[in-house]
Amino acid sequence: SHLAQAPEWKSAACGDSFASAVSELMEAVPQEEVPQPQSAPCEEPLAKRSKMEPAQEDVPMKEEESTAAEDEEPPEAADSRPSVPAKYEELQATALREHGREALIDAVFDAWDHDGTGRISFEEILPHYMKSAHHHNLLEPEVRLGFEQFMESEGRKASEGMDLEFFRKWLSKLTDNQVASHYVRHVQGWTSKPYKMNLGTAIVKAYRHKTLKEILDGPVHALRGLSELGEDALAPLGLHTVRDVGGWRCFILARAICALASKEVPEEPAEEEGGCLHHVNIRNMLVAEHEAAPLKHVLDLPVSAFSMFPEQGDEALQHIKIRTIRHLGNRKYFHWANAMLELEQFEA
Repeated sequence: SHLAQAPEWKSAACGDSFASAVSELMEAVPQEEVPQPQSAPCEEPLAKRSKMEPAQEDVPMKEEESTAAEDEEPPEAADSRPSVPAKYEELQATALREHGREALIDAVFDAWDHDGTGRISFEEILPHYMKSAHHHNLLEPEVRLGFEQFMESEGRKASEGMDLEFFRKWLSKLTDNQVASHYVRHVQGWTSKPYKMNLGTAIVKAYRHKTLKEILDGPVHALRGLSELGEDALAPLGLHTVRDVGGWRCFILARAICALASKEVPEEPAEEEGGCLHHVNIRNMLVAEHEAAPLKHVLDLPVSAFSMFPEQGDEALQHIKIRTIRHLGNRKYFHWANAMLELEQFEA
């Protein structure tokens, strides 16, 4: 099938109108030039391009372009399953038949609106945009500037992102098949090969075949080592899900202190006994008793030295043998959950 090239966002200084940018969407990939598919399902968003030459979205390879290993299979095995492009086209047709054009566009919008705010931010656009082969030589500040200029040319603030109404307008000249193509890739998660990543020993067996989002939205006992503690073990800390564990502010601060404390050097005592001193400090996160302490001292304070630590939290941490800020900053469960949280934003 013919798939669209993605539009560029244009600089206001170039005087490019929205209509001229979107007109590029209508340029189709010739049938005889269908490229080989990539292993990831989410290659590039339709409406996220720079001022450079627009890149083509990858689509499934033709049957005759299959690998040598596939060619060596018995004829009956090869003939018994549909070719990659045939399956892809079948999914497109089914999507259009069952949902219709507008519903497909709305679903693509929801897929790109990763945080569910109802707007697609620059940060949500960036991973897709930079993945394009045409943009590997661009730096993030350049891409950000291009996006800001494009949004300004449309009378919109880049900081507000793209809402659904603007997104629909942006894609208005796509054919139905082009819309369906992006739905299959970005919503249904089309991939020509299975994903091979896993989190094996960091999570319990019941969660090993789930997505990062599903794991993060799961209970804390989905993490290995916390499973025997029960679902409500960390509830006194306000931690009910793996996502809560990975984003817990007390852990993030403890981790930062652990990373920097060893870089602290002894200093001569300050002559001043107080006042408005402009030195490195984290007083807004420490109780008054410890707000002037050096990082090396803070490491061995109880976690309750953090001003936002709940009073009933000490007992919950004792269950996982955390008594100090140093213990919290180095505890593997929190590191695992935080790493999943970081990776989730790039999951298709």
